Amino acid sequence: MTVKRALLLILLVAGSNCWGQACNYTVSPTLDFGTMAGLPTSQADVTANITVQCPPLGSLLLRRVCISLPTGSGGLSVSDRRMISSGYDLQYQLFRDAARSQIWGTVSGNQQLTVDFTLLGGTQVTTVYGRLFAGQTGKPVGLYQSVLNGIEVREGLTLESCSSISSVYNLPDSMTAQLQIEPNCTISASPLDFGSVTSIAQTDASSNLSVTCTLNGAYTIALDGGNNGDINHRKMQLGPDTIDYQLYQNAARTQIWGDTAGSTLSSTGNGNTQSLTVYGRVPLQSAKPTGTYQDTITATITY
Repeated sequence: MTVKRALLLILLVAGSNCWGQACNYTVSPTLDFGTMAGLPTSQADVTANITVQCPPLGSLLLRRVCISLPTGSGGLSVSDRRMISSGYDLQYQLFRDAARSQIWGTVSGNQQLTVDFTLLGGTQVTTVYGRLFAGQTGKPVGLYQSVLNGIEVREGLTLESCSSISSVYNLPDSMTAQLQIEPNCTISASPLDFGSVTSIAQTDASSNLSVTCTLNGAYTIALDGGNNGDINHRKMQLGPDTIDYQLYQNAARTQIWGDTAGSTLSSTGNGNTQSLTVYGRVPLQSAKPTGTYQDTITATITY
C-alpha cells in the first residue's frame, strides 16, 4: 500500500496593508480668515474640517489614518506658511490642536495628524486650526490666499507607525486659506491762515491734509462748502460781514476742491502718511470791517 502525503503551506505575512484606498475624505474647501480693514493685522483664529469615513476592516485589526498637510502656495516651508496677493504675503499657520501649539505638517517632519478607528470603523471629523499672526504691516489691499494641494493620507493598521505605512494617497480636494484686506484711512487737517491784512488784495495761502491709507487703497477726499454751504462761493464770516475766498487742488489755483462730482480729489494710499496741499486764495475785493473772519470746512475721506 502506497501512502502519499501533501503538505499544505499556510502563510501569514504581517506588514503594511496593500489594499486600495478604503476611506472617504471630505475637505472643507476654505479656511476663511474673513475680512480685515487696514493694518497692522490683528490675530485671527479660525477653523476648517477634514472628515474621515472608514468602513470596518472585517477582522480584529484596527485601522489607522495619517493625514499630512502641505506647505501651501506662497509658503516657504511647513513652519513658515504664507498667503499671497500680487507679490505680497501674510504669515499664518495651521495646527492640530485648539491651543495652536502643534503645527500640522507632514509625516516626514512627524507633524501629521493620526486618527485611529475601532473595529466598527465610522466617521471622525478632524479640525484644522488656523491662525493669522498679528502685527503684520505694509501690505496692500487684496485677497490673500494659500492653496493646499496634495493633502496626503496614509491608511494602515494601528500597529504601524505613520512613517511605515506604504498605502499613501493624495486627495483630489484642496483647501484654500484666505484673508481679504480692505482699505482703511485716517485724515487730519491743519488750519489755513491768510494772515493779517490792511486791505483785501489778492492773497494766497496753503495748508495740508494728513492722510494715512492702506497700501494701494483708493480714496477720495471732499471739502464741503463751509458755513455758506456753496463750494463755488465760499465765505469767511465775522457777524453779518463776509470775505470771499476759494480752495483749490492745484498750485495754479484753477481747480476748485469741493464735494461735488468732478471737484473731489482722488488718490491711492501708500501705507504711510501722505501730505496733501490745500491751496487757498482770497481775491481782490472791497474793504471790510476789521476783525477775524473765519470759516469751517469739513474734509471727508471715502475709501
